[in-house]
Amino acid sequence: MKLNTLLHNDEVKRMLKRLLNNRKGTAEIIGSVLFIIILLFFFTNVYLWHDSATKEMNDIYAEKMNSPIDVVLMTNPYALNVTNKGGVETTLSMLWVTEKSTTPNQPDLRHLNYTITNKIVPAGSSVNVTLTGINPNVLYDPSGKYVTFKVVTTVGNSAACSSSP
Repeated sequence: MKLNTLLHNDEVKRMLKRLLNNRKGTAEIIGSVLFIIILLFFFTNVYLWHDSATKEMNDIYAEKMNSPIDVVLMTNPYALNVTNKGGVETTLSMLWVTEKSTTPNQPDLRHLNYTITNKIVPAGSSVNVTLTGINPNVLYDPSGKYVTFKVVTTVGNSAACSSSP
């Protein structure tokens, strides 16, 4: 059969007309396409957020690795000398003071936490933190006590030193 004969056939015309006028399933197809587009946007945003968070954590980790500190207790006046051994400046955050018992196997006598504000230690230099100036209401004197001092930076680096009676 030739194509012209097939197209002029009334039965074929009716089948094509029914196929073109049949609207069943159109809403499901459009809904499925929109659902796939919404999922694509959602997972793209999740991926971009994760990528951004990972880059930020890598930057903080690199800063932490490039700013190790060392602490030495100075005796006159009582102060901590904090030295930045890295190539990136660091900011001091906390000072933890723990008074130890002189008898073995005894619990610690006291824990003191001080917030250190506005103490930036430039790369490769030192800064003194006076123990009497940390809290204006407390004049701390570690003489005659076994005390551990631990300094923590804003990126999580820490260093400790001790004094013995």
